[in-house]
Parts: sequence; structure tokens; C-alpha cells
Amino acid sequence: MWKCFLFVVFAALTFTYTQGESLREKRGVFAKNFFGGVWGNRPPLLEANQPRTTCTCKCGERNEVSRIVGGAEAGINEFPWMAKLSYFKRFYCGGMAINDRYVLTAAHCVKGFMWFMIKVTFGEHNRCNVTQRPETRFVIRAIANKFTLTNFDNDIALLRLNERIPMSGSIKPICLPTDSSELYVGVKAVASGWGTLTEEGKVSCLLQEVEVPVMSNQECKNTKYTSSMITNNMLCAGYPKSGQKDSCQGDSGGPLIAERKQDKRYELIGVVSWGNGCARVGYPGVYTRVTNYLDWIRENTQDACYCNE
Repeated sequence: MWKCFLFVVFAALTFTYTQGESLREKRGVFAKNFFGGVWGNRPPLLEANQPRTTCTCKCGERNEVSRIVGGAEAGINEFPWMAKLSYFKRFYCGGMAINDRYVLTAAHCVKGFMWFMIKVTFGEHNRCNVTQRPETRFVIRAIANKFTLTNFDNDIALLRLNERIPMSGSIKPICLPTDSSELYVGVKAVASGWGTLTEEGKVSCLLQEVEVPVMSNQECKNTKYTSSMITNNMLCAGYPKSGQKDSCQGDSGGPLIAERKQDKRYELIGVVSWGNGCARVGYPGVYTRVTNYLDWIRENTQDACYCNE
């Protein structure tokens, strides 16, 4: 499952894709952003509402219809914060709702894109089922952190939506971490998305999940990645010795979550970012470390309503 899959789109966008792709090939990393476009970051059409900080809802409540791990189909609405990103009506990346107004995703899923062409859908399980009408929103502002294309550092972005997200049993936000110093080493985390089930395979119609253990950054630097490739803003998870489980193309921007001990709810610890292939021996998945961006997220989402954590 993971990282954005290749769509050849309009000739006018080709230059941006080619430029970015050549940099990625030098690193031996599966490419993520396959659409070009004009990067825009316009201020939102501000509403008269005052900023709100709490809501009468709970975040991180996983619907435990089916707890399957290891690259299997997720239960219907099991991950109610999952968001599907489409560009020119084609699925290409994942994301997750963190409050009633913003979706968090990877910066490479929006950098170089025409942000107003990104459509976000919620409450979806089978993305190929055209008879169902999931909740849909459009992006009116994209806020990327100081993303570095050469090494994918700071691969995180916020999408402000044109309307608030309605909270329900099938649509709920994921909790943000409360402890910015937590490293999660050894924690069994769960990644989810509609990405490919095998390297170079086809993207999945059904939402998939996979359980992967979090590694220390030092351990990750001792894999086949070089030390300079893994920054403090990254988090590695997977099975480098066996390569048996991983996220894959199409999963970029999606969540890596972990269960909190105190209340059994889930918090977001990583954003699917990059990796050398899928489930290759010596190459665990690399995620953006969310705890390093908590202040940045809060500062840029002050007009949103956060569920009780």
C-alpha cells in the first residue's frame, strides 16, 4: 500500500513532474508527487465565526468492527478519520481529518499542485463503488511546511476545506499526540490507505491496513538507508530484516496511528512519506514525525473545532 502512484496527466504539467522525478531517482526513492501544477496558497474566504478550541465529540475512536493487521482489508469505517485525495478526479494520496475543518497530509501530495483541484472525501471504504456518495469537500487553502524535495524533510501539509466536516459514526478526527517528546520506539503502529498491495501493483479499491513496529532513528540509519537520509523529523516503521509488511504507492499522506494506553483511543504519530520500494529487505517505511509539528499544526488551525482529546 503507499506513496503516490503514477498518472501521466496534461502536457502542461509535465515539466514539474520530470523535475521532481529526477531528484527522487537519484535517491532511489519511489516517487510521490506525479502531478505538476501551479503551487498556490491563497488565504481562505474567512468566515465570521470566532476560533473555537473544543467540540462535543471524541477523537481517535476506532470502529473495531474488524481488527485485521498485516496488509489486509480494513473493516468498514474502522478508521473514520481517513480521507481520500483526488486530483482531476483521480485518486492519488491519502490524508486524515484532525478537526472539523482541516485535513493533514504529506507536503509532497500538495506541493506543485493546483490546490483548488484537490477533492477530499470522507467516510469511504470501497472507493470503486460509484453508487455510494461519500462526504465530499474541496480545498480552499493548502499550507505546506518547509518541505525539502531533495530529502523529503518536513513532509507535512494542512488542507483547509471549503466547509466543515460533519462528525458522525463513520466520520471522526484522529487525535493529535499530547506528548511532543514521545518517540514511540517499539510501539506497534497501524498504517492505512488505498495504495497498492504489491510493489508496482494496482491500487486497491478497498481500504487496507497494516501493522508495523516503530524503530528508533538510529536503528533506521543502520539499515540500507544512509544516515543523512533519515532526519529527526522522520520516523521509521517496518520489518527491515524480513521486509514482510509496509505501506506502498498510493498511501502517501495517510496516517500512521498508535493506541493510547490511558483511554484506548488512537493518536496520529506519523504521515506516510517515502521509502525505497515497498516492503523491501533493509528498507523500512519512512513517515513524517507528527510530534515535531504540533505547535505548527495548532497555529495554522486556530479557526477549527477540535474534538475532546
